[in-house]
Amino acid sequence: MQTTHQIARAPVPSTDDTAFIAGLLDGYRFRVCQTAEDWAAAMEIRRSVYRSDCGYEVPVPDDYDARSWLFVAEDLATAKAVGTMRMTPSWAGTLEAEEYFTLPRHLRGNTSVEITRFAILPEYRKGKTFLPIVSLGLFKLVREFAPRIGARHLVVCSKPERIWTYDWMSFRTTGLKARYTKLNDAEHELISLDMQRIHVDLAAHPFGTFFLHAKYAQVEVPVRVPAPGFPWDDDAIHVAVGA
Repeated sequence: MQTTHQIARAPVPSTDDTAFIAGLLDGYRFRVCQTAEDWAAAMEIRRSVYRSDCGYEVPVPDDYDARSWLFVAEDLATAKAVGTMRMTPSWAGTLEAEEYFTLPRHLRGNTSVEITRFAILPEYRKGKTFLPIVSLGLFKLVREFAPRIGARHLVVCSKPERIWTYDWMSFRTTGLKARYTKLNDAEHELISLDMQRIHVDLAAHPFGTFFLHAKYAQVEVPVRVPAPGFPWDDDAIHVAVGA
């Protein structure tokens, strides 16, 4: 496993950093799910990763999906959905994290959103470089989408072995840990990112330009923000993913 220090010093081309950042997401598309087909594709990835690969006995979909947005990453060469994550706004109800944690005061209220059910197909978790491109693209979509819905704090519950990923993106720990019964009793740590501090926290970051300034046609943020959840009969989703 790479540490935060190793990633921060990874050999990003120094002769033309701008071109490197500009081409970082080539070959992929990242977008908010807005149709039944989009949702079914995202759910199938989650089912494959969470239930088949990890052995978690979690429902797919679950009750949180009815009040969340789903994001999906696609391989343009194959038109295949290869990654997904979920964003749940606190103003729509309690967060999944609140099943296990009492949120710190600064994370309560209507400006927090929780990132959960992050899943990438195994063959897309590594590339020719140290960069997890699908991960970066999905978090770039989060970065672009969150301000559109008035979100300030991004809340994540992470396993200890994955904290380094979020630390690298300037998430900060709350110091709170708990075992997630539904995820095979694995320990998780509550962490968060303050969107109002992101320009300060990432100012000197090696990927500050990527997260703060670069614009990508591959990252599609809807002109009109869709309502969270699926605006159709959810039975179609259950049938589509075989849950």
